[in-house]
This record gives sequence, C-alpha cells and structure tokens, in this order.
Amino acid sequence: YPLRRQRQMCIRDSCYICIKGTKLDGHDFAADAVKSGAKLVVCEHPLPLDVPQIVVDDTRESLGLIAANFYHHPRDNFKLIGITGTNGKTTTTYMIKNILECAGQKVGVIGTIGVVIGNKQLPATLTTPDPIELHRIFRQMADNGVDTVVMEVSAHAIALKKMSGIICDVGVLTNVTQDHLDFFGTFEHYAATKSRFIKPDYCKLGIVNADDETGLNIVVAMQNCAPKNFHLLSYGLNNPADNFATNIKYELHGTHYFLNILDDIACINTRLIGEFNIYNALAAASACRAVGADMQSVKLGLNSMEFVPGRINVIRLPNGASVVIDYAHTPDGLENILSSVRKITKGKMYSVFGCGGNRDKSKRAIMGKISGRLADFTVLTSDNPRLEPPKAIIDDIRVGISQVSPDFVCIPDRVDAIHYVLSRLTPNDVAVLAGKGAEDYLDIGGRKIHYSDFETVENESRKIWHEVQKC
Repeated sequence: YPLRRQRQMCIRDSCYICIKGTKLDGHDFAADAVKSGAKLVVCEHPLPLDVPQIVVDDTRESLGLIAANFYHHPRDNFKLIGITGTNGKTTTTYMIKNILECAGQKVGVIGTIGVVIGNKQLPATLTTPDPIELHRIFRQMADNGVDTVVMEVSAHAIALKKMSGIICDVGVLTNVTQDHLDFFGTFEHYAATKSRFIKPDYCKLGIVNADDETGLNIVVAMQNCAPKNFHLLSYGLNNPADNFATNIKYELHGTHYFLNILDDIACINTRLIGEFNIYNALAAASACRAVGADMQSVKLGLNSMEFVPGRINVIRLPNGASVVIDYAHTPDGLENILSSVRKITKGKMYSVFGCGGNRDKSKRAIMGKISGRLADFTVLTSDNPRLEPPKAIIDDIRVGISQVSPDFVCIPDRVDAIHYVLSRLTPNDVAVLAGKGAEDYLDIGGRKIHYSDFETVENESRKIWHEVQKC
C-alpha cells in the first residue's frame, strides 16, 4: 500500500512489525517504513535494512506481547472474562455486566456493540480489537479502576492470535454453529478454532454449553484427560450439566424459570424472551459466580436486565401487533429467534431477512429453508450486500425457501420490505426483522449508508397508522 504523509508521521521513530496478511505481507513494506522513519523492525526473517531487527518465529504472536509490554501489562489489574461462540456473545457479556454491577463492581465491556468503561460508551471497531488497540483499551480500563472486564472473543481473533499472551480468569464457549466458512473453509476448522479457547493457554476456568455438540465434545475430552491447573464447568437444559434451569415458562414479553448454579437456586423473571436467552443466562451466571458474585446479585442482575441493543428488541404497534428486531445472521441464530417467537405468537409470524454479500454463501439457502419452515410468511430483502448485487444474494436464499414453502416475496429495498410487512400485520401478529440488530448502516457497493431497523419501523408504522386513521 502507498505510505501517505500522515502515515509517515506515525511511523517516524517507531517500531515497524511485519505482519503477514491473507493477501499482502508486511515484510514487503519494511523498507518503505524505514524510509519513513521507523527505527526498529520486528520480522520473521532478516531483511536487508540498516536498522536493528528483532527476528521472531511469529510476528502475530509477538505483536500481542509487545503491545502488553508497551502498555505496562494493564490486564494484570483486573479480572478478565472472555466469551466466544457463534451466537450469544453480546447478550451474555451484557448479562455479566449487569450481574457484576449488582454485585458492586465496576465493569468494562469489549465487543460487537462497542467498548464500555463503567457508564462511558465508546464506538465499536471489531468484535475483538487488534492487539495494540486491545491493550490500549485495557490500559484505559485499568486507569479507570475497572474491577472486571468482559470481552467477546471472535474465532478470527483466535485464529489471528489477537489473544496472544492473554489468559482469562474465565473463558466461556456459548455454542458453535455454521458461520464464517468464507474464512475458515470448513465447519470442522471453525469449530476446532473456537475449541482452542477453552484450554489453559487462554483461560484458567472453562465454561461450556453441554447441549452444544462442540461443548459436549470438550466435556468428554476433559473427563478423559484434564490438563493440570485447569477447571471446566458445564451448563445446559437437556444433557447432564453442572448448572441448569427448570420450570421454564415462555411469554412474548418475558421468560420465567428457576436457575440452579452449583446447587444455589434463584427464581428468574426476565424481560428477555426465548430458550437461547436461558442458555445465555446460564453462561453469564456461571461466569459471574466463578469470579465471586453471589446468587442474589445473579438474580437481581438477570431480573433487572434491559434489552441489549439489537438483540430481541420487542416493539408493540398501535394495532396490537408486535415487531421483534434481532441481529440473527446465521442459520442457528435465525432458527433460534424464529423458533422462540413461534412458540409465543398467537397470530401469524412474519420473517424479514437477507444475507450479507461477499461472505459465506453456503448459509443462504439453509437460512431460506429455516424461514420457510418456521414462518407463516417470509420477505427476502437486503442485508449489507457489499459488492454483490442484492438480487443475486436473494436468489441464493430463494433456492432454499422455495423447497419448503411458496409463502414468500422478494423485496430488495429493506425499507420497502419492512413497510410491506407492517401494512399486513393484524392484532397478535409478530414480524421478526433479522440480521441488522443495532447496526446503523447498510453496506452497499462498499459504502456504508445510514440505516436503522428501529428508525424504519418507527417511520413506516407512523405512515401506516396515519393512513389507517384517515380511512
């Protein structure tokens, strides 16, 4: 890449670390960096340069260690809980935050929605920031007196060694289902990458979902050969587990159950709906108990839990229908949200979703089948088409849905799609808008254009309600 002037200013008198990417190799630009003022190079093989060089086996792995040293090891100043998994990471982190705050702790959060330091919200970058940014955030959190940090750990972060040198007090694996095969190639490689997080290299205590195939495999493997100085806890609803829930009652505006965490029991009455949120609560409660929160704080934290932005947010319409906005963008995520809403919908259930462009294409037809099977009617639309034509993405989804149901339409414009559904809702109907959640943009042609499902529902329902009143 060309080194622009502002980049040259950043490089002057600095250390340049040669990182190999999927398309480019940082070693090829080391000479340019030195010309721009870099005084030290970290590389994987000697380079013909007139500056000191530190040759290492793996620059990605070294980057994390260098960043930790540069910021004076801020991670040592707080407890750290890492959450990985295909679905549920964000909701689980916010559940943990709420519980620990009820226990009197100051909590930091790093994840998809952004960075939170106590009550201060910073914008999101990546689910798991790159090492230099990550340790800079850790430094901020340590300087602000944070007691516990809870962070989302993506599969990419594990594969690209962003967590190098960081050992969590608690590591949680929520579940592993199909996603990111455009990067990992096979589900087996993706699952193996996620599983690596539940090992002593990454955490002191592992917590896994015993009802998830990958989680259960870890439980069985640990029973046969448990590493020294490492502990494992399990949670679930179906398979035997250390922590579980009973007496579950589902409603559209809340869920009620008893939570059993290592034989401590709490009665939970939460506004969050769906079976998968019980799994999230089990993961959160297990992690919080592991870092010292009492059961009363678990109960207060879960019972007072507000909606996480873009995660199963329920909007009641003037005519008695409801809209559910959720970030579900994987086959498992879509099935979870539609199955949960299906159980508690008295009228018809509508599904509105699309798939991202330039990402795993194999999940498109699968998600089409899921929506066709579970929803009474589906509207296929856009969701970050990026550099692909929206119609081509919708055609891939249609291959799946047409095999199981004729009850669907294709409306590429997402605003038009939502207007179409809202205008057809009658009392007790529910429309599930999946894929965008709290995102405030659509990525079209490589440009991010402002867009919000929440704003669209508000604007379009107002138009429809105005027309109804006129009639």
